[in-house]
Amino acid sequence: MRNVILLLIGVASLYLVSSVVLQAVYGPSFGFLSGEDCWIPDGNGGWTKHGSPSGPPPGQPSVHVPAGMRYIPIFLPAVLLILFLFTPLKRFVDRPEREEAVTDVDS
Repeated sequence: MRNVILLLIGVASLYLVSSVVLQAVYGPSFGFLSGEDCWIPDGNGGWTKHGSPSGPPPGQPSVHVPAGMRYIPIFLPAVLLILFLFTPLKRFVDRPEREEAVTDVDS
């Protein structure tokens, strides 16, 4: 059970860390945690209204984020899961927990 929890923590960490790094590199053009109502890049350095955002568009020009970069936060955790669920590394996840010696005492 402990190994499964560590695997889940690894998946969540890979998603969050890669998303935060991409947000730092591309700024508001990446849109991590922006929600449904936000400003999205229009491809020409401007911003397009999506839904009803609460604030004005970002003050900096939009940057083109390549499609492959947008999927990095999904692919990194997927690779980790594939490694630990479909390769010989699976034995680390399926390792049985230690059973404590149980003595059966009849009274």
